[in-house]
Amino acid sequence: MESIEMNQQVLPSQPEGESDSFVRRVRRAATTVLGNSETGRQVRALCDEHVSARNLIAQDRAAGSLVLAVVGATGQGKSWLVRQLIRDSPMKDSIRSGNNLDQTTEQLVWVGPQPPADLDARFETYVRVSSDEMEPFGVPYLLVDAPGATDDRKAVVDVARRALSLASAIILVVRRDQIRGQTPGVLAVASEGTIVLPVVNAVADGDDAVGADVDAFVANLRTVAPTSVIARPILCDDFFLSEESEATVGARVSGELVKRLKAELENNPDSDRRRSVKLEALDNRFRAALSGLLAEKLPGLTRAVERLNEEATKLPGQVAQTLVGADGPLAAAVRSRLRLSLLTSIGAIWFPFRTVLGVLNLTSGAWDRLLLSLSGSLPSLVSTIYTSTKMLAGDRNASEEIRTGLQRRSSAAVSDRLGPLARQFRDELELLRTSDSETPSAMPGSTRSNEAQVASLSGIEALQERSHSIFEAAIEQNAIRWATPFALVGTLIFWTLMAGPFVALYKEYIAASFDSLATTGQLHEHVMERFPKPEFAMVLTSLVLSILPTAIFAMFAISAAQSKKRTGAVIEQIRDQHDEAIRSLQREGVLCLRWDEPLLSDAEFLMSAGRM
Repeated sequence: MESIEMNQQVLPSQPEGESDSFVRRVRRAATTVLGNSETGRQVRALCDEHVSARNLIAQDRAAGSLVLAVVGATGQGKSWLVRQLIRDSPMKDSIRSGNNLDQTTEQLVWVGPQPPADLDARFETYVRVSSDEMEPFGVPYLLVDAPGATDDRKAVVDVARRALSLASAIILVVRRDQIRGQTPGVLAVASEGTIVLPVVNAVADGDDAVGADVDAFVANLRTVAPTSVIARPILCDDFFLSEESEATVGARVSGELVKRLKAELENNPDSDRRRSVKLEALDNRFRAALSGLLAEKLPGLTRAVERLNEEATKLPGQVAQTLVGADGPLAAAVRSRLRLSLLTSIGAIWFPFRTVLGVLNLTSGAWDRLLLSLSGSLPSLVSTIYTSTKMLAGDRNASEEIRTGLQRRSSAAVSDRLGPLARQFRDELELLRTSDSETPSAMPGSTRSNEAQVASLSGIEALQERSHSIFEAAIEQNAIRWATPFALVGTLIFWTLMAGPFVALYKEYIAASFDSLATTGQLHEHVMERFPKPEFAMVLTSLVLSILPTAIFAMFAISAAQSKKRTGAVIEQIRDQHDEAIRSLQREGVLCLRWDEPLLSDAEFLMSAGRM
């Protein structure tokens, strides 16, 4: 069964609506890109088969009854087992065996008290058997006798696949001498997500190797169908070689089979979960079949898409890595924010230490010139102003780089990296359409300039918002924690040095004020002369002498706040969290490439749909 032997990929499950939308897009892309070519028709036929198979799984044709499908290769004893389950019914003789070619089952045979809904006479037949004449199960059930899985006729293959889609549980019949064949594993893969009960038929007495072979058989089934429930096989004696009669062997096997199935269904009651797994496995096989078909029919176009996809997958992450910029601009931005964090952590009450710290924050990197400027050197003062302005501009440039630089880099990277590959892709596509007797001008969008932007990077805004949060969080976590003690010490330094001149001035002022209030007449003019009249140079000198140690201490505070170790820790944290944010946005599909050319978008989607 070619359609059952499709390779399987482990993919996340899709809701039914999403799968339908996916298939419709595949069909639309095949029509747009491949036109009415043979490959295009095969892709659309594959879509039709997949939709039909999903509908079979989704519908309940048995009106709530259990459906037990008996499947296996041709000549394994499936019909014989069905007859044993209805051995009390006179209709058992209507179940044909497949021992002879003219008796091989070619239809899906339904057996039970009521027929399934929407019976298709072309591929299905119904044998009415009352519940009293069937092996007692405790709940209503229908048996389905499927055609042999080794039949190479497409109609028979489709019927067998239909049985697998409808079944609540599958009874996999295999002869002892064919237990190592490939067909049982293929059937198990196709029945992914279902309860599978193997029945090993025609086991001879004294077969010492059957235990080891059955263990290997079960292990193989569980490997190829990991989401199926593989029950322990039932061994059926070969009644032709046994002393027991066929009726005795059949009654024992059917009774054990019903007992095992009831136990498995009780232990795995979630039919919705099993149906979801079956739909997921069906979607996986559809993607694998689509990928295999296109790789076989369109090898050149497939290789071009693989190269394009490889670059398109890596490009968003690589471009986004540059959001934080190079180490130089990033370190400058980090140091600036660490200094600002220190400044904002100090209250206005700590005067003038906070004021001095703010001035030094603006002139960070030019402290040596600042000290010279305070001595009255005009060239040093000009140099200080120039350096401060330059550093402020550098901080603004760093912020701008973090804020808007990625848009420019992403556009340039997309053009440089994907432009040549996109041109090669168009060449392969035009060659394909030309080989199908269609001119290149008939291709939608083919007149678009090869130099135009083929794709754009989406999710930049989301990444920038997350990057800003990461940057601020890293600064907050690594900022200096003892800003208030710094402010206290700096303030004490200033006012300790300024206390002497201030105390002396206020002492003389207060004494002169009392004298002025206590005296009258001619002595008043002499009293006024006792008020202090400090020289401006003395006041300025006192202020400079007090501010200078405070400024030096503030330099140490800023140095501690933006130390190399602290700055390095912030940068490392920003880069690590930024990498994780990029991976998260890519997993969520937020940060990705959006194709700007419709034809290129459809062709890329179609060729890569099998590997999505």
